[in-house]
Amino acid sequence: MTSAEALHKDTIIIDGVCPLLMEKANVDWYLDGGVTVAVPTVAIREPAEQTLRNLGAWLRFIETDKRLRLVRSSNDVQQAKASNQMGIVFHLQGTDPVEDDLNLLDAYKKLGVGMVQLTYNVKNRVGDGACERTDDGLSIFGVELVKRCNELGIIVDGSHTGNRTTLEAIEATTKPFVFSHANSKALYDSPRNITDEQMKACAATGGLVGIVGFPGFLGSEARPSLDRFITFIDYAVELIGPDHVGLGIDYYMGMSPIIPEDKALARYNDAVATGRWDAQIYPPPPHYFPSGIETPRSLMNLTAGLLDRGYAKETVTKIMGENWLRVFKECWQSRHDLVQTDTPN
Repeated sequence: MTSAEALHKDTIIIDGVCPLLMEKANVDWYLDGGVTVAVPTVAIREPAEQTLRNLGAWLRFIETDKRLRLVRSSNDVQQAKASNQMGIVFHLQGTDPVEDDLNLLDAYKKLGVGMVQLTYNVKNRVGDGACERTDDGLSIFGVELVKRCNELGIIVDGSHTGNRTTLEAIEATTKPFVFSHANSKALYDSPRNITDEQMKACAATGGLVGIVGFPGFLGSEARPSLDRFITFIDYAVELIGPDHVGLGIDYYMGMSPIIPEDKALARYNDAVATGRWDAQIYPPPPHYFPSGIETPRSLMNLTAGLLDRGYAKETVTKIMGENWLRVFKECWQSRHDLVQTDTPN
């Protein structure tokens, strides 16, 4: 076993956003890659009823697969690692599932939702999305939503969200704020990437920025290199420090080689037609994730790549998962926390 393989095996690995797990059978990709905690998207702009159905299906799936553990606390992450299980944290990409009732957040928390993204590209009740034509900031409802998330112990996520909305949410939060999957706009000027100001403000809360591997946010190359991906990690580490950088790779259902190109194109066209994606911002498929980490199965190559870049082992473990674990612990401590147990599910 190489030193990189040994470090990867021993390290807590957390990918902060996993829409590839919208198809539950894809858990094998993450298990094979040594992932300790995966964060599946359980809703993107769906209403509450569909979101609850999705959560129910996931809870049943976890209950019937002993390789998995529902994560409600940082202790559950440690238990998952010790038990050779993979922890699952539920993530809402956008606050549409909250509708106009903040009490739904209480229900989602009880069901295992650990992180809520404010918007998904366009305007909603909370504020403006990153791809919206306006940048009007956080609404009154949005301020109350951030407050409720802080009270409940739900991580507030600014990915896919407009500049002013995120900065005002950061100002409103009393807990660490994250961009679960967003790259530096200074390195590649996509509306889905974020400014130095946003990154610094996020880090000042104790939060982190998850570096994303979707090719359209790394540059104009159809097949980005692992070196290119690590360059975005380098930039973030230099700007905001190694304690505030993590992974939000964003492997998803329409990527290569998960589905054939014709089906990927059909998914893409539907996303554009329904307004989830803007064709001027999201390039058409095929979407190849960085060479060497094309799928979650090959994440050990990222550990090796960071070591080859000269990062100390202690910094590699932070980037690969320990920074996310710290944010989990700091955000999930609340008066609403459920009783922790050490009993495997």
